[in-house]
Amino acid sequence: MKKYVLYLLMTVVVSGVVYTSYSTYETKQDQQQIQAKQQAEGGLETGMKAPDLELEQNGQPVRLTDLTDQLIIINFWATWCPQCRQEIPELNRFSESTNIPVYGINVTTAERRLTDVEQFLKQTPITYSVLYDTKGQSEKDYRLVAMPATYIIDRTGTIVGKHVGPVTEKMLQEMVQKIGG
Repeated sequence: MKKYVLYLLMTVVVSGVVYTSYSTYETKQDQQQIQAKQQAEGGLETGMKAPDLELEQNGQPVRLTDLTDQLIIINFWATWCPQCRQEIPELNRFSESTNIPVYGINVTTAERRLTDVEQFLKQTPITYSVLYDTKGQSEKDYRLVAMPATYIIDRTGTIVGKHVGPVTEKMLQEMVQKIGG
């Protein structure tokens, strides 16, 4: 009987070691896949410090660092971008259903005229804050290669989430939940 218990105990220990090793391997593979995907998408990656931007809101200067006293979501967009237009209702819903501030940063230098953006905003209900990058700083500093591009930035100014392409309310909720926000 003692041999049977010893054999059973050894089996449990070996199984535990194998499970732990595989779980660690799988987590590492997931992290490598995420990193490879982000590199293929271009732009800054999670874990990097979010560059400060000098933006405008209602004609007044706003610095991105002034907004990061809590977890925030920034979304780079342009009026001519169909996917950007597609995700606006999703960003509205997310903004209305959480206490997490959402900032839509219009890459104004990618627009033909600022008046085009103003006209678009009159016709399109947006419930989150819209900021203007009139200097083109975001394209360079965030290495934007496609829009829309969405970043989640924590209170330390670190990028903790990223998605290139249109987002949904559910996707944002899952991203925030995954990082513990």
